[in-house]
Amino acid sequence: MRKIAFHFIISLFAASLFTSCNGSGEDSPVIINIPEDDECCNAEETFLAYSFLNNGYVKEITSLRDTIDDKYAVSVYSTSGKLHVGYNDLFFAVTKISNQGYVRDFKVTDIKPLMTMTAMGMQHSTPTLTESAVYDEKFPAVHRIWTSFLMSSGDSGFWEFSYKITTNGKSVEHQPSVITVDALAQGLAWLKSFKYNDATYYLTLVNPNTFQTGINTIQAYVSKQSADKKVPYPLAEDKFTIEIYPTMPDMGNHTSPNNEALTLQEDGSYQGKLNLSMTGVWDIHLNVKDAEGNTIAGGEELSDLYWTINI
Repeated sequence: MRKIAFHFIISLFAASLFTSCNGSGEDSPVIINIPEDDECCNAEETFLAYSFLNNGYVKEITSLRDTIDDKYAVSVYSTSGKLHVGYNDLFFAVTKISNQGYVRDFKVTDIKPLMTMTAMGMQHSTPTLTESAVYDEKFPAVHRIWTSFLMSSGDSGFWEFSYKITTNGKSVEHQPSVITVDALAQGLAWLKSFKYNDATYYLTLVNPNTFQTGINTIQAYVSKQSADKKVPYPLAEDKFTIEIYPTMPDMGNHTSPNNEALTLQEDGSYQGKLNLSMTGVWDIHLNVKDAEGNTIAGGEELSDLYWTINI
């Protein structure tokens, strides 16, 4: 096994913006193992994966750890190490236990979040991707899925999360682990639903905590509730257009111009442009139209269907 000392300087890899600290605020060399193993990543892929997973961009959710045949270790991360109502990115990585190398090829499938409503004696799932994809082609050792939780954990019920992960012909089915899903700050709403053709659809707003003043790319997913509510809710096959009308409820509902409706993209998401003229609380009112241009949920301007964000 070769060992390479990476001193985290941007010039090492021009494409990388990562730095590393030793905890005292000073840059320090970090020893990273680069196994001479066809299953594992090369030096640059390892550097980028290590930097992404260990430099504070994400944090591990330890309750979702697992091993595959005592040969591979599985780790799962989110941006904060926690989960919350609405949209969450989840990142998966596999390391070879014998040499700590990052495994290049694996697949995560059968993602199953499940809420048990203890008081009501019922269960339901939530909008989610059920199969992973490589997060960044420059470092294939990290896979990503997203899940949008309908509600928080609490006295009314609890969430469990399971998945299957496969690499090099070996796999493990991670048994349901209890997870904690936190509520959003009071007043915020990043997930809304509407009825259409006797079915329930969910509108998931992606990462509104990254919005800034000015023009933002706004992204969302539209999911359709499964006939069996315990089965994860897939992306809707219908094609919609989502017009947006942002207002500030604390400022007399004044709006902001130059917004563009969200339209369906090749990756299954909906994208548009959102202009936020100042910081504060914004309601993003929604007018959902079908493929023929008919309004099926919400409406023009101050509709009763809206996300609420704070920038």
